Amino acid sequence: MRDIIMELLKLTIMIVAMLITRYVIPWLKAKTENDTMSVLIDWAMQAVLAAEQAHQAQSGAERKAIVTRFIKQLLEQKNLALSDEEIDVMIEAAVKQMNAVKEIGATAKNE
Repeated sequence: MRDIIMELLKLTIMIVAMLITRYVIPWLKAKTENDTMSVLIDWAMQAVLAAEQAHQAQSGAERKAIVTRFIKQLLEQKNLALSDEEIDVMIEAAVKQMNAVKEIGATAKNE
């Protein structure tokens, strides 16, 4: 009887370990990655706004280079990796969002 209980206990522990490996760990990893990406998108937006304010005399390409360098430094400090294409997409999205907000503000002033 004691051996049966021990075998059932082992089986239960193995099933729980399998469920944790199959469902909990991927869920935690996805949640962490999503939170990290949200923070990076926020940083990109702030960097674009800062470059727009601080480097108005420079061309858009020069400001983009400044923001790209900043984001790459931030990623390096945080031990994160994104491709140049992913960084470019984040910057372009931030610029588009900034321009949309400006356009809404200009439309509201005209009304």
